[in-house]
Amino acid sequence: MIENSSNARAWLLVVALAGCARAGADAPAALQGVVEFDDRALGFELGGRVATVAVERGQTVTPGQVIATLDEGLARPARAAREAEVAAARAQLRLLQAGARREDVRGVEAQLTAARATETAVQRNLARARGLAAQGAVPTAGLDDLEAQRARAMGERGALEERLSALRSGPRTQEVSAARARLEAAESVLAAEDARLARHTLRAQLGGVVLERHVEAGEVAGAGVPVVTVADTTHPYVEVFVPQAGLAAVALGAPATVRIDGERAGLTGRVEFIGRRLEYTPRFLFSPRERPNLVARVRVRIDDPTGRLHAGVPATVELGHGR
Repeated sequence: MIENSSNARAWLLVVALAGCARAGADAPAALQGVVEFDDRALGFELGGRVATVAVERGQTVTPGQVIATLDEGLARPARAAREAEVAAARAQLRLLQAGARREDVRGVEAQLTAARATETAVQRNLARARGLAAQGAVPTAGLDDLEAQRARAMGERGALEERLSALRSGPRTQEVSAARARLEAAESVLAAEDARLARHTLRAQLGGVVLERHVEAGEVAGAGVPVVTVADTTHPYVEVFVPQAGLAAVALGAPATVRIDGERAGLTGRVEFIGRRLEYTPRFLFSPRERPNLVARVRVRIDDPTGRLHAGVPATVELGHGR
């Protein structure tokens, strides 16, 4: 884009209006305009310290090419922590799905056998003590101690039986579902961390030429702050002003020839935009005498695969003519 585009367009309006009288019902044979580029200011989606800027002014870039990177000193450890959480959740789920090991089952079986033997011995001692107590040979306090031992032995045996049953039947469906949900949540957090880390790398969305480099390595760039400006130099355009009387002869997609100084052959173009609002300067109510001076903005897209044209170059556009 040229800096004084508003002044240039005002001058183009004067040129267009000067040709209105001889335009008739046809589009003017030649209209003046200025070559311009579609440019994009590329910036990071998040702020940070710029680590590298990988392109120079005037360099051609392709879609997906790395433009710049942000420092990842804080982002990398955060991702590593999320990855560890995923690994732990996955291990817990696999442990539940695998069920109990044979060694664990055999160990509980042995403990249960011992608990049952202990309970039997306590029952036998309690029965003997009751017989002696009936004969007055032992005090009542001794019976109370044996009763407590029996209750303790029965409780331990019951707990081991439940534990053995749980090991043999495997984990409950609810436990597996909960573990799977924890894994999915951890994976989602890791994916979000990966997406955030990917935003530390700025890539070109479209191919083009780097017009400006706005930041350097080591500087802090905020989110959305332009890092570079990239323009599509193979498809420049020229905006011209077509008098109202000639608009009927202009159609979207119509061919056009664009000529610039120093180029013998014209460049092929197509009409891609016709303004829906007529313009006029100065602005006042239009009398019948002034209405023929109304013009519409028309944009002509140029095919320039070699990138010969430069922004700001004056051009002459012939509408309705191929090269």
